[in-house]
Formats: sequence, C-alpha cells, structure tokens
Amino acid sequence: MSEVDDAGGARGARMRLVDAMAAVVAEKGYPATTIADIVARARVSRRTFYEEFADKAACLLACHEMLGQYMLQSMSSVEVGTSPAEEFVRESVGALLRTLAAHPDLTYAYFAAMRSAGLTTSPARRAVQINVAAQLQHLAAQAQQVDDRIQVPTPMMAAAVVAGIGELIIRSVEQRAGDLDAIAPTVVDFVSAVLMPLNRS
Repeated sequence: MSEVDDAGGARGARMRLVDAMAAVVAEKGYPATTIADIVARARVSRRTFYEEFADKAACLLACHEMLGQYMLQSMSSVEVGTSPAEEFVRESVGALLRTLAAHPDLTYAYFAAMRSAGLTTSPARRAVQINVAAQLQHLAAQAQQVDDRIQVPTPMMAAAVVAGIGELIIRSVEQRAGDLDAIAPTVVDFVSAVLMPLNRS
C-alpha cells in the first residue's frame, strides 16, 4: 500500500491522520504522542501531515471537531414524537452515550487529551460546545410541544448542562476502561432537573 491512497486523496489522508491521532493519544496520552507516531499509524508521510495540519495540537483539534459532529448528529437523530418528557430525556442521553461509546479513541481525545494539551479554551472547542448547547435548546423546544413540563434552558444554562455532562464523561474516560453506561442514570437525573424543574420533588 502506498503512503497516500489515491482513492482517498487528500481527504482520505486527513481522515487517516485524525483516526491515527486519536488512537495514539488514547494509547500513550497527549504529551507522549509524537508526529512520528501519528504518521506511522496513519501510514502517510510527515510531509502529508504538514500539508493537513500545522502541528500536533491542530490535529488534536480536528479529532475534537469530528467527535463534535458525531454528537450533533446523534442529538439530531432523537425523535421527539409523542413520548413523555422522561422518555425523551432517557433517549437523548442514551443516544449521546452510545455515540461516545462507538468512538472510544475520539472520545478520549475530545474529553481528556484536550485538557492535557491545554486546549480547553480554544475557539474551536468553544464553537463545538456552543453548537451542542444550541442543539440541546432546540431539542427541548421540540419536546415542549409534546410535553409542557419541559422547559427550554437559556443559552447559559444549556452551556452549563453541556459542561456538567462533560465533567462526568471526563471522569469516566480518564480511567481508560471507564464504563459510560455507569454514568447514564446521573446524566439523566441532571438533565431532568434542568429541563423539568417543576417535576422534581
């Protein structure tokens, strides 16, 4: 196999680099990961790496953005239908955690490696967080049409929910063998408390 697959072209090389970055970071941690590690795993040249990314941090940000897209897709796939609020919250949380479990290396890169790389305040990361919070508001607004117990969170509250869930996920993935299913009940309770405050005892 050649270093750059002609069928995949530049996009194929970029995707391989992102996948390789996530895999190596999940194995070695961000500080110990080198560009040599990444290009060897991706089976591309160092020159190809620098055609796609300025440095190791830029490649990690691409991992972050990719998982952000997957999370938004999973949230968009939730069907509000005629389900009561409790079922809506459980399905939304379940869809998100299933997506993360399906991409364990990217999940580690997104939640743990970004922190160790000192990139938690980067504009790209904030943009993803804002988009996920906005999607939460959108879903809540749809669910409110079915069950008026649902309250649409303010932008600040939606951002707080996203950040809070992120902290729970970080605690899980930093264990490397963390079980995301184990945090599901806590996430459901947290989201329910925000979206259905008048329904809480």
